[in-house]
Amino acid sequence: MLHGAGPDTRKTADKTMPTSKKSKKKLKFRCDFSTTILDVLRDRGWWQVGEDDDNWDLFWCEVTQLKATLDNLRLNTHQRVPHFRNHYELTRKNLLARNLKRLKRLYIREGRLDDVELCDCMPLTYELPNEYLMFVEEYRKHPGATWIVKPALGSQGRGIFLFQRLKDLIDWRSSKETHASGSAPPAPGAGPLEGEQTQPDTYVVQRYIEKPYLLAGRKFDIRFYVLVTSFLPLKVWLAREGFARLSGYQFSLNTLSDNRIHVTNMAVQLRSMQKGSCPKDYKRSLRHLREFLTAQHGAEVVESLVQRIANIVLTSLHSVQQVIMQDRHCFELYGYDILLDADLRPWLLEVNASPSLSATDSEDYLLKYNLVADLLNILNLEGRLDGTERRVGGFDLLWNNGPVWKVFPGTTDCHEQPHPTVGSVNFSSPRLNVFLGCLNDRNAQLRLLQRAHNKQEMLRD
Repeated sequence: MLHGAGPDTRKTADKTMPTSKKSKKKLKFRCDFSTTILDVLRDRGWWQVGEDDDNWDLFWCEVTQLKATLDNLRLNTHQRVPHFRNHYELTRKNLLARNLKRLKRLYIREGRLDDVELCDCMPLTYELPNEYLMFVEEYRKHPGATWIVKPALGSQGRGIFLFQRLKDLIDWRSSKETHASGSAPPAPGAGPLEGEQTQPDTYVVQRYIEKPYLLAGRKFDIRFYVLVTSFLPLKVWLAREGFARLSGYQFSLNTLSDNRIHVTNMAVQLRSMQKGSCPKDYKRSLRHLREFLTAQHGAEVVESLVQRIANIVLTSLHSVQQVIMQDRHCFELYGYDILLDADLRPWLLEVNASPSLSATDSEDYLLKYNLVADLLNILNLEGRLDGTERRVGGFDLLWNNGPVWKVFPGTTDCHEQPHPTVGSVNFSSPRLNVFLGCLNDRNAQLRLLQRAHNKQEMLRD
């Protein structure tokens, strides 16, 4: 069966779609997580196997377990794991910046000037310590500019700091080199974060976006989800739902040392909330954000913005397509973080290989439950899809060895025609098949898919 919403949504939707007449074998899974992922897998009626049992269809493993699984097991055709072997080419900030620069050089050689600009989707980035001298040269061209330092492998907002004086960076580097444990020292003007772990040796320094788009005077970024089921050929699905993550305080460049102002990462804001020093409205749904932006700037401007975000996603994936180790057993759900500047230009901040699927509240649980449920529907381990679908639940097909266009690209009302398979395309004004922040009527769409599947079964009978 195609699975719909979780238990918390029974008031508004059925938990599952109608079942097929033909019975299917019961699938088996292993799971390293006790979060929403485990809830979804159990609710599908799959059998959970122990850590010593290699007879599974899906092993949702930690990234650290991936190499051992791929190296030590001879996987059968049907077995799947949730990461590509060298996903870090996309998810480490320094490597992503390198890959985008390489793709830019390729596009310039090929004369693809329209695509060159998209390769500059990240803020100007230098790798430390390797490109320190190059950074200093650039720094001196822009006196008074603000820069931000991030660990290449960092998470939860740790190890990040801003500076305007080169002396702050020099002092930080000096203290880092003499730090007894080999980890990075605290950021200038700020103490270490509670529970902070040892930081890696590679950092990036980026030009800070000094004029971000603000919500209620506060900085925010956008988190949304991208599912890649294959890199060769490239097949990409983009989720409709996500959220805007707001900083805790009014934006200002007068206080660079307070990460609660400048870092929108959820972990930073939650730590502040636990101490009672941060507003609780730190998150807005992507649909709410899209409606707000549409009211402020018009539907066509917002649609153009969403199209550019989709092109940024594709550019980042194209930059690593030839270096990612393709494996038919692998898929990956990425968490993309985008920042809007005051001119509504989107900037790619980072791509996360293991976006948190733990829920912070009931609304967040529903979003992530449905996200995982639709991901499993797309993997089609139960054999319910025929491969022609443009949409499955809350995911829309963005790239299938080539761009996937909207059926009616001239529309801006955020509604797609309710047909589950490929329709006719008006190529006079093609637009990518992306519906970020649009209505996610996933249960109705899944029922359409289920009816189409049941009809095919009846015809075969």
